[in-house]
Amino acid sequence: MKQLYKINVANGLDFEAIAECELILKANDNIVVQCERYMDFARVVEPIGDLIEDEKEFERQRAANSKGRHIEGAKIPMILRVANEDDLRQAEENDRQAFEAHNKTLERIRFHGLEMKLIQTHFSFDRKMIIFLFSADGRIDFRELLRDLSGLLKVRVELRQVGVRDEAAILGGVGTCGRPFCCARFLSCFNSINVKMAKQQGLSLNPQNISGSCGRLKCCLQFEAEVYKELNIEQKQLQQELVEQLDAVDDDEEVAQGTNIKSKPQQNETPRQQQNAPKNKQGGNRSNNPNRQAKQQGDREGRRDGRNQQQGQQNKGNRQGGNNQRNPGRQHKNPPKRPMPSPDKQVKRPLPPPNSAQPGE
Repeated sequence: MKQLYKINVANGLDFEAIAECELILKANDNIVVQCERYMDFARVVEPIGDLIEDEKEFERQRAANSKGRHIEGAKIPMILRVANEDDLRQAEENDRQAFEAHNKTLERIRFHGLEMKLIQTHFSFDRKMIIFLFSADGRIDFRELLRDLSGLLKVRVELRQVGVRDEAAILGGVGTCGRPFCCARFLSCFNSINVKMAKQQGLSLNPQNISGSCGRLKCCLQFEAEVYKELNIEQKQLQQELVEQLDAVDDDEEVAQGTNIKSKPQQNETPRQQQNAPKNKQGGNRSNNPNRQAKQQGDREGRRDGRNQQQGQQNKGNRQGGNNQRNPGRQHKNPPKRPMPSPDKQVKRPLPPPNSAQPGE
């Protein structure tokens, strides 16, 4: 019988390992692990699942469910023993050498002019392999750098490119909430996060508000995404039920108002005449109300008498005052008469000759 454990080799280097049931391991125990081509020093995180009876069957299931190649190789690592004092001293010496190799690698990266950011350097427990973790915007051709480092360090060199989220998890930091990064504390894997989660929670879609230090959407958006999704569904159902209730109430009110307004048809009128006839305040036809007809007739006669009286006064004024009264603004004095010419100054016109034809003959 064997037990599966999750172990941590370094920041960003977590994988699974298997151990015999005789090894009673608990969280934070230091162990020595045998990988496919090297030995490593690690720390136990937690046990995983139940006991394993058939190791070969477990290997087949693990290969079918895994995505991509494993970090530690094709075969699952085996936990050999719990680390002793000598193992701890050797692990500290490996960390010191890894720090020196890290600084040398930075110089070689600048020498080759590669646009890559070196994040972490890890030496294996038996010092047979050194692992470099780096990040870059795209694919990097580091073949020349790999040959240079292999000749400089005299060990097997492995360069691994990680994403910006893995970089934040390895380096750590403090988020906008004032707490350490979730990815550096307890998140074991990165799930898919989209903007729809922020919309469901009613958050601002400003990238500065919903993005983390890594430049991607915050991992905490997924924590309450399912709860908000269920609440939005319930809210839509309640709104739909409320709209249906309001529509039913409006229909009942319209039916009640139509029943009150409706009146009986008169015997002497057809339904069309009753529908077109205007109604008075008492509910009867305006055309059949004698009081209203008498009032309208008196108003028409009063207006007619007023117009006749006004016209008579105007005609009387015209007769008394003439045109000057009608047009007071155009009153002028009588113009002077032109004097007649004296008889002496009258011009005598010559008579026509006797033989000339008179006009009209």
